[in-house]
Amino acid sequence: MRIVIIGASGRSGRRAVVHALAAGHEVVSVVRTPSSAPESTQVAQADARDVDALAVAMTGADAVISMLGFVKGDADTRILRDGMAATLQAMQRTDIRRLIAISAAAPYVAGDDPLARFIAKPILRRVLRANNEDTMAMDAAMTASGVDWTSIRPGRLIQGTGATDYRARIDLSVRWHYSTTFDTVGHAAVDALTNPEWIGHAVYITE
Repeated sequence: MRIVIIGASGRSGRRAVVHALAAGHEVVSVVRTPSSAPESTQVAQADARDVDALAVAMTGADAVISMLGFVKGDADTRILRDGMAATLQAMQRTDIRRLIAISAAAPYVAGDDPLARFIAKPILRRVLRANNEDTMAMDAAMTASGVDWTSIRPGRLIQGTGATDYRARIDLSVRWHYSTTFDTVGHAAVDALTNPEWIGHAVYITE
Protein backbone atom coordinates (compact mmCIF):
# COMPACT_ATOMS: atom_id res chain seq x y z
CA MET A 1 0.00 0.00 0.00
CA ARG A 2 1.02 3.60 -0.53
CA ILE A 3 0.61 5.34 2.83
CA VAL A 4 0.66 9.05 3.61
CA ILE A 5 1.88 9.73 7.16
CA ILE A 6 1.15 13.25 8.37
CA GLY A 7 3.52 14.28 11.13
CA ALA A 8 6.09 11.66 10.15
CA SER A 9 8.95 13.50 11.87
CA GLY A 10 7.42 13.30 15.35
CA ARG A 11 8.20 10.66 17.96
CA SER A 12 5.19 8.49 17.13
CA GLY A 13 5.32 9.40 13.46
CA ARG A 14 8.86 8.09 13.05
CA ARG A 15 7.88 4.81 14.64
CA ALA A 16 4.90 4.53 12.30
CA VAL A 17 7.27 4.97 9.37
CA VAL A 18 9.53 2.20 10.69
CA HIS A 19 6.63 -0.21 11.07
CA ALA A 20 5.08 0.76 7.72
CA LEU A 21 8.33 0.17 5.84
CA ALA A 22 8.88 -3.12 7.67
CA ALA A 23 5.41 -4.22 6.53
CA GLY A 24 6.33 -3.48 2.94
CA HIS A 25 4.31 -0.30 2.48
CA GLU A 26 5.43 2.67 0.41
CA VAL A 27 5.51 5.75 2.65
CA VAL A 28 5.01 9.44 1.92
CA SER A 29 6.27 11.52 4.85
CA VAL A 30 4.35 14.77 5.26
CA VAL A 31 6.51 17.22 7.20
CA ARG A 32 6.90 20.99 7.53
CA THR A 33 10.69 20.79 7.19
CA PRO A 34 11.93 18.35 4.52
CA SER A 35 15.25 17.75 6.28
CA SER A 36 13.36 16.28 9.25
CA ALA A 37 11.70 13.52 7.21
CA PRO A 38 12.59 9.90 7.99
CA GLU A 39 14.84 8.10 5.54
CA SER A 40 13.58 5.72 2.84
CA THR A 41 10.36 7.67 2.33
CA GLN A 42 9.03 10.06 -0.27
CA VAL A 43 9.02 13.54 1.25
CA ALA A 44 6.11 15.95 0.92
CA GLN A 45 6.40 19.39 2.49
CA ALA A 46 3.11 20.62 3.90
CA ASP A 47 1.62 22.36 6.89
CA ALA A 48 -1.08 20.30 8.59
CA ARG A 49 -3.66 22.99 7.74
CA ASP A 50 -2.70 23.38 4.06
CA VAL A 51 -5.37 21.52 2.09
CA ASP A 52 -3.73 22.09 -1.29
CA ALA A 53 -0.33 20.78 -0.19
CA LEU A 54 -1.91 17.81 1.59
CA ALA A 55 -3.89 16.91 -1.53
CA VAL A 56 -0.69 16.89 -3.58
CA ALA A 57 0.94 14.58 -1.02
CA MET A 58 -2.08 12.25 -1.05
CA THR A 59 -2.34 11.87 -4.81
CA GLY A 60 -2.17 8.17 -5.66
CA ALA A 61 -2.20 7.00 -2.03
CA ASP A 62 -4.31 4.21 -0.55
CA ALA A 63 -4.56 5.43 3.03
CA VAL A 64 -3.68 8.27 5.39
CA ILE A 65 -2.27 8.08 8.90
CA SER A 66 -2.42 11.29 10.93
CA MET A 67 0.22 11.28 13.65
CA LEU A 68 -0.38 14.88 14.67
CA GLY A 69 -0.03 15.59 18.36
CA PHE A 70 0.71 18.29 20.87
CA VAL A 71 4.28 19.51 21.26
CA LYS A 72 5.45 20.53 24.72
CA GLY A 73 5.64 24.31 24.97
CA ASP A 74 3.47 24.89 21.91
CA ALA A 75 0.35 26.96 22.66
CA ASP A 76 -1.51 25.76 19.55
CA THR A 77 -4.66 24.16 20.93
CA ARG A 78 -6.47 23.78 17.61
CA ILE A 79 -3.91 21.79 15.67
CA LEU A 80 -5.83 18.52 15.85
CA ARG A 81 -9.24 19.77 14.80
CA ASP A 82 -7.81 22.09 12.13
CA GLY A 83 -5.48 19.39 10.87
CA MET A 84 -8.34 16.91 10.67
CA ALA A 85 -10.51 19.36 8.74
CA ALA A 86 -7.72 19.90 6.21
CA THR A 87 -6.97 16.18 6.01
CA LEU A 88 -10.59 15.29 5.30
CA GLN A 89 -10.85 17.94 2.59
CA ALA A 90 -7.67 16.69 0.95
CA MET A 91 -8.89 13.08 1.15
CA GLN A 92 -12.13 14.05 -0.52
CA ARG A 93 -10.22 15.68 -3.37
CA THR A 94 -8.07 12.60 -3.88
CA ASP A 95 -10.76 9.94 -3.35
CA ILE A 96 -9.05 8.29 -0.38
CA ARG A 97 -11.32 6.58 2.13
CA ARG A 98 -9.05 4.96 4.73
CA LEU A 99 -7.94 7.17 7.62
CA ILE A 100 -6.18 6.32 10.88
CA ALA A 101 -5.67 9.13 13.39
CA ILE A 102 -3.85 9.21 16.70
CA SER A 103 -6.15 10.45 19.45
CA ALA A 104 -5.83 9.87 23.21
CA ALA A 105 -7.55 7.88 25.93
CA ALA A 106 -7.44 10.74 28.44
CA PRO A 107 -10.63 12.60 27.37
CA TYR A 108 -12.80 9.46 27.44
CA VAL A 109 -14.09 7.20 30.22
CA ALA A 110 -15.74 4.30 28.38
CA GLY A 111 -14.85 1.09 30.21
CA ASP A 112 -12.48 2.78 32.66
CA ASP A 113 -11.41 1.19 35.91
CA PRO A 114 -12.21 3.21 39.09
CA LEU A 115 -8.69 4.63 39.44
CA ALA A 116 -8.73 6.13 35.96
CA ARG A 117 -12.37 7.23 35.99
CA PHE A 118 -12.59 8.86 39.41
CA ILE A 119 -9.03 9.99 40.17
CA ALA A 120 -6.65 10.23 37.22
CA LYS A 121 -8.93 11.50 34.47
CA PRO A 122 -10.71 14.20 36.52
CA ILE A 123 -7.25 15.64 37.21
CA LEU A 124 -6.30 15.40 33.56
CA ARG A 125 -9.52 17.13 32.53
CA ARG A 126 -8.48 20.16 34.56
CA VAL A 127 -4.81 20.15 33.61
CA LEU A 128 -5.25 19.31 29.92
CA ARG A 129 -8.64 20.88 29.29
CA ALA A 130 -7.73 22.65 26.04
CA ASN A 131 -5.86 19.64 24.68
CA ASN A 132 -8.74 17.32 25.53
CA GLU A 133 -11.24 19.61 23.84
CA ASP A 134 -9.12 19.70 20.70
CA THR A 135 -8.74 15.92 20.70
CA MET A 136 -12.48 15.37 21.05
CA ALA A 137 -13.25 17.91 18.33
CA MET A 138 -10.87 16.07 16.00
CA ASP A 139 -12.51 12.72 16.75
CA ALA A 140 -16.00 14.16 16.27
CA ALA A 141 -15.10 15.56 12.86
CA MET A 142 -13.54 12.28 11.79
CA THR A 143 -16.41 10.09 12.92
CA ALA A 144 -18.94 12.32 11.18
CA SER A 145 -16.99 12.42 7.93
CA GLY A 146 -18.17 9.20 6.29
CA VAL A 147 -14.63 7.91 5.64
CA ASP A 148 -13.36 4.53 6.83
CA TRP A 149 -11.79 5.82 10.03
CA THR A 150 -10.01 4.41 13.05
CA SER A 151 -9.19 6.47 16.14
CA ILE A 152 -6.15 5.11 17.98
CA ARG A 153 -6.37 6.11 21.65
CA PRO A 154 -3.18 5.43 23.63
CA GLY A 155 -2.66 5.87 27.33
CA ARG A 156 0.06 8.11 28.77
CA LEU A 157 2.87 8.29 26.23
CA ILE A 158 6.29 7.11 27.31
CA GLN A 159 9.65 6.24 25.75
CA GLY A 160 10.52 2.63 25.05
CA THR A 161 10.73 -0.01 22.37
CA GLY A 162 7.11 -1.07 22.65
CA ALA A 163 5.68 -4.58 22.60
CA THR A 164 4.51 -6.78 19.76
CA ASP A 165 1.69 -8.04 21.98
CA TYR A 166 0.39 -4.66 23.10
CA ARG A 167 -3.06 -4.52 24.67
CA ALA A 168 -5.99 -3.24 22.61
CA ARG A 169 -9.75 -2.91 23.17
CA ILE A 170 -12.33 -1.68 20.72
CA ASP A 171 -14.40 1.26 21.99
CA LEU A 172 -13.41 0.57 25.63
CA SER A 173 -10.41 1.59 27.73
CA VAL A 174 -7.80 -0.98 28.68
CA ARG A 175 -8.43 -1.38 32.40
CA TRP A 176 -5.57 -1.13 34.92
CA HIS A 177 -2.94 -0.33 32.28
CA TYR A 178 -2.10 3.30 31.66
CA SER A 179 1.08 3.80 29.60
CA THR A 180 1.84 3.41 25.90
CA THR A 181 5.19 3.81 24.17
CA PHE A 182 5.59 5.95 21.07
CA ASP A 183 6.69 2.80 19.29
CA THR A 184 3.46 1.00 20.14
CA VAL A 185 1.43 3.96 18.87
CA GLY A 186 3.22 3.75 15.53
CA HIS A 187 2.83 -0.02 15.49
CA ALA A 188 -0.90 0.09 16.16
CA ALA A 189 -1.45 2.79 13.52
CA VAL A 190 0.14 0.55 10.89
CA ASP A 191 -1.68 -2.55 12.16
CA ALA A 192 -4.94 -0.68 11.63
CA LEU A 193 -4.28 -0.53 7.90
CA THR A 194 -4.92 -4.26 7.53
CA ASN A 195 -7.44 -4.77 10.31
CA PRO A 196 -10.97 -4.30 8.96
CA GLU A 197 -12.47 -4.95 12.41
CA TRP A 198 -11.06 -1.59 13.55
CA ILE A 199 -12.81 0.45 10.84
CA GLY A 200 -15.38 2.80 12.34
CA HIS A 201 -14.10 2.30 15.87
CA ALA A 202 -11.90 3.81 18.56
CA VAL A 203 -9.11 1.44 19.55
CA TYR A 204 -7.63 1.94 23.02
CA ILE A 205 -4.05 0.72 23.38
CA THR A 206 -1.52 0.30 26.20
CA GLU A 207 1.58 -1.76 26.88
